[in-house]
Amino acid sequence: MGTKRNLRVIGAFAVLATLALAVSCKGFFVNPTITSLAIGPANLTLAPSTSYQMVATATYSDGSTNTVTGQALWTSSNTSVANFTAPGLLAAASLQALGDTLPGTTTVSASDGSVSASSQTVNVCPTVQSMQLTVSSTSNGSFGSSVSVSGGQPVYFLVTATFNGITGNQTVTDSVTWTIGNTSALPSITDGTGTTVSNNAGTFTVYATLCGANSNTVSVTTTS
Repeated sequence: MGTKRNLRVIGAFAVLATLALAVSCKGFFVNPTITSLAIGPANLTLAPSTSYQMVATATYSDGSTNTVTGQALWTSSNTSVANFTAPGLLAAASLQALGDTLPGTTTVSASDGSVSASSQTVNVCPTVQSMQLTVSSTSNGSFGSSVSVSGGQPVYFLVTATFNGITGNQTVTDSVTWTIGNTSALPSITDGTGTTVSNNAGTFTVYATLCGANSNTVSVTTTS
């Protein structure tokens, strides 16, 4: 009887020793925590009335990563442009809802607990059928395919476009991205207006881009 009792005591001490060793191992019972969160893709553009499944990826304190799209909380800063209908599933507004806002823009992000991801910008824009760029030396003058101005004077641009599903031309001057052939002569264009640089004579081209489509080019000549 004494021998069996001693064996039981020894066995109990062995179990306790094993548990003590396990507890002493740092992090043995501690799950890794999320240290950062990333969402993608970046620079997303959607056509109206379409949806896209975004993805959230968590990085943990032990260096591992995991997709946490389904458990993350997703937000859109402008739900009239695009909103989440399920975790990570972003639905773009219809053409009717967008109205004259082309392209529509919203900022989206996600969080998992107290950790938030850096935001991403999403554009919603219909397919461009055609885009026409014209230029003038006066804001209310005649716009055409070329213009000649003195250095230090303003230049005015006008962009119109037609889109799938929208009747008629839409003025999109304030929404386009500009490509200037000589930024030394015309540094920038804001809302369709730029100012030429004095003492920088020459001829260069300008075109506009919207929703992945390019306009025609126009010619600008500056004189001293």
